[in-house]
Amino acid sequence: MKNIFESKNITEYAIIPFDEKLVINPRLMPEEEINSIIVFLVPYKSADQPKDNYGISAYARVKDYHGYMRSLFSGLVPELSNKFGVNFYGFADHSPVNEKLCAAYGGLGVIGRNSLLINKKYGSYVFIGVCLSPLKAVNTSQEITACINCGKCILHCPGNAITEKGIDAEKCLSGLSQKKRLTEEEQKAVTDAGICWGCDICQNVCPLNEKALYSPIDYFTDTCLDNVSPELIESMDDEEYSKYAFSWRKKEVLLRNMHSADRKNRK
Repeated sequence: MKNIFESKNITEYAIIPFDEKLVINPRLMPEEEINSIIVFLVPYKSADQPKDNYGISAYARVKDYHGYMRSLFSGLVPELSNKFGVNFYGFADHSPVNEKLCAAYGGLGVIGRNSLLINKKYGSYVFIGVCLSPLKAVNTSQEITACINCGKCILHCPGNAITEKGIDAEKCLSGLSQKKRLTEEEQKAVTDAGICWGCDICQNVCPLNEKALYSPIDYFTDTCLDNVSPELIESMDDEEYSKYAFSWRKKEVLLRNMHSADRKNRK
């Protein structure tokens, strides 16, 4: 299994026994009995530093990971099935199990106050995937642990969304920046924080991210939009625009925030 994953530049993975407590969407569960979960991390951080002044989250500057996962599973699932002689079922994002908890139980990272999984090697700049299987696994799961609780993400969160108890999604400016319609107050909060799509402030100040390695996966490192402008977004045809995570909203949402940032910078 190690050779299969590492051939795809995936080094952070774990196998944990299946537990009903991890199920969050029973309708997606395979019909056959599942005994184990392989959980793995896909690092996406690019070495390309933004040349523009638009606050666009690092995950949105690289191509949408859903496309990568579809391609990955098309090869990974048959390889695993052929190797072990049983069916494997791959999921990412739209999953029957809580992927973040699976990763934490597998020892792939701690859960930060900002609710993100933070891996020792790649920090919180990772996407999570799982493969479910009838294979029986040795119980190597661990207790879920929290971060070092330095409080930096709480202190620096512009929306005061992060507390000792976790994150208040309604206050998170990352979520606000992606809303179709914003109140005047919400738009001001997003603009004042320098956010156009998503927010990396809590990740950028996290000491556990200081030594996070860049992704070894070309899909992300070769597709980074390091110099974004309204003109670039407007020039993208539907096919090209659909390759990035911000495409789950029409261009108007991202452009609204970018134009608002421009107006602020001109003052």
